[in-house]
Amino acid sequence: ERSSATREELMQLYIRAEVLRLTNIRAGQMRKAGVPGPEGSIGKMASADLNKDTYAFCMHLMGANGMLYGDYALTRPRTAMGPVDALQKAFLRSRANSIEGGTSEVMRNILGERVLGLPGDVRVDRDRPWSEVPRN
Repeated sequence: ERSSATREELMQLYIRAEVLRLTNIRAGQMRKAGVPGPEGSIGKMASADLNKDTYAFCMHLMGANGMLYGDYALTRPRTAMGPVDALQKAFLRSRANSIEGGTSEVMRNILGERVLGLPGDVRVDRDRPWSEVPRN
């Protein structure tokens, strides 16, 4: 499908990928200089979101074929190239990117509190050891 909306979405993904690439370069330079900043956390979160959105776009382009799935073998796709269902597997796998290495929700809280200076969540059990926190 070659609509203007599809081209626009593709270009938005490209722009986000370039911004992420440049942010990662800057974060690496700052780390080497001994001045780590929030760019690493921002990059992790942006990378997870971009990966999910990129594979969702691929599924959109595939239309109904995106729902076809060859098998349910528990193997991690190494690339989106290859078997017909590699894109579907990569799409499903991309969902894990927002969980591994710290969920995107936790990363947003950390960035909001530490970088933007927003007030933290109310923590009534702040001064209690984990073993003493009541659970349902």
